[in-house]
This record gives sequence, structure tokens and C-alpha cells, in this order.
Amino acid sequence: MKINIIGENSSNRMKLLKNLNKVTKNEDINVEINVIDDKETLSKYKDKNKPILMINEKIISNGKILTDREIRNYIKIFA
Repeated sequence: MKINIIGENSSNRMKLLKNLNKVTKNEDINVEINVIDDKETLSKYKDKNKPILMINEKIISNGKILTDREIRNYIKIFA
């Protein structure tokens, strides 16, 4: 499973990454997590609020800090 967090270095991105790491550490799944903040990718999603959470190239949320429970539910759906 490939998970991307897209957004500038901000407190919201860090909170989302922290929640994601907490969930993936406790789940027994193979996950590749990428934090993407390059200008080219950011401009591709300029009409979306940041941070963006993508699982397997599908946008799950944008502009929202998902809770551990919400992230866990999405991971179960895509696993």
C-alpha cells in the first residue's frame, strides 16, 4: 500500500503524519509512506487544501487532519 501526504511543511502536515505513523506502527500491513512537498507536485494540486492524504493514488482527504480512527478505517478499506 502506498500512502502519500502532500503539502508544505506545516503543523497540520506534521499532525497528519504523526497520526498516520501511529496507526501504521500498530497495524500489521506493508505500507510505503511518502511526504511530498516539491513545487511541481504542489502546483498539480493547487486547487486542493493541504495537507492531502492519498492512499494508492486516490485522494482520501484534503485540508483535514484525520484522526487515528479515521486513518485506520481508510487503511482497512484499501488493504
